[in-house]
Amino acid sequence: MAQLDTTMRGKKNGYARSALKARTTDVLDDFAELRKDMTRLADAANKAARYEVKHAGHRLESLGKDLRTRAKDGAGFTVERVREHPGAAIGISLGTGLLIGLLMSRR
Repeated sequence: MAQLDTTMRGKKNGYARSALKARTTDVLDDFAELRKDMTRLADAANKAARYEVKHAGHRLESLGKDLRTRAKDGAGFTVERVREHPGAAIGISLGTGLLIGLLMSRR
């Protein structure tokens, strides 16, 4: 009878071991799939980030050109006004310099 119990235990252990091996294999397969998914996700994020950086660079370049154009236009306008009204330009310059000097001397 003792031998019968050991045989039954051995069969039960065999089933438990095979079930445990199957579960372990499933978990390892799930980890391998997760690793593949994470790699794909990282590649997609990398591609999206490169795309955004590239287009941000183009947008900044366009913005820089626009700002340079506006600055040139503003400088041209200022030169025209100074040539039309030189006395007013000198008065505005003196007033601005005085105001800045007063503000700086308070510190």
